[in-house]
Amino acid sequence: MNEKEWFIEIFEDRTAFSVRYDKKLFDKQSDFQRVEIFETQAMGRVLILNGCFMVTEKDAFVYHEMLVHPAMAVTREPKKVLIIGGGDGGAVTEVIKYPHVDSVTLCEIDPMVVEACREYLPEVSAGLDDPRVEVVYRDGAAFVQERPNQFDLILVDSTDPVGPAKILFEKSFYQWVMDSLREGGNAVFQTESPFFMEDVFCEAVKKLKKVFGSQSVHPYFATIPCYPGGLWSFCLCAEGFEPGQAAPEVESLRYYDRRVHQAAFAAPVFVKEMLR
Repeated sequence: MNEKEWFIEIFEDRTAFSVRYDKKLFDKQSDFQRVEIFETQAMGRVLILNGCFMVTEKDAFVYHEMLVHPAMAVTREPKKVLIIGGGDGGAVTEVIKYPHVDSVTLCEIDPMVVEACREYLPEVSAGLDDPRVEVVYRDGAAFVQERPNQFDLILVDSTDPVGPAKILFEKSFYQWVMDSLREGGNAVFQTESPFFMEDVFCEAVKKLKKVFGSQSVHPYFATIPCYPGGLWSFCLCAEGFEPGQAAPEVESLRYYDRRVHQAAFAAPVFVKEMLR
């Protein structure tokens, strides 16, 4: 493949995912990472952070709907929502679909990601223009540590556990998130690929169970083509939630519905064995 026409993400020198691009729309180094946006035929516009796929127009709806809607379905009309990471704005765009939400705080460490996505991924980031949304440029761990008992729902839309995002996979951070929840509040964490990041996934689930309680941590899964391994994991931390229970229907979505909700919490056999 001609490297001038293909972007290739190499994962740990073992596997790779690539996409042919027509042109590069954005390429700058921020204080935290290299931010690139490509125009492609197969995946639409693609956001790359430090050489890794973060968002593609082709499959972004899968990730963002599955990060947001399962928790919204089982949390009693959350009024105050915090999103840590997620500078592309996709999670915000899903949350503001609910009229009962009074405020959404997006805590993103890198202003350049937000600015680039506003310009080049306007459909993904559209929710950032909602008047209920406040964007705060802070380290997410420090921000949530300072705000006990403030939020009804916290969504952790983190990158991989390297650099500034490493703390977002530590037990201390999970504790700060739990402390920031109001009574009856819930949290969701993206917890990487059970295929290629087995250790990270298992450690995240283990630490979350120590903080939230073993009966309150519920891994669930979705297929996201541009991420290593395709199968991606999340953890919903919700007291009293039963994975088999029905979820309310949400209109105008492209991936998530009540059947997907129930199926997502059915862990594949190899994952159940892994977590044992």
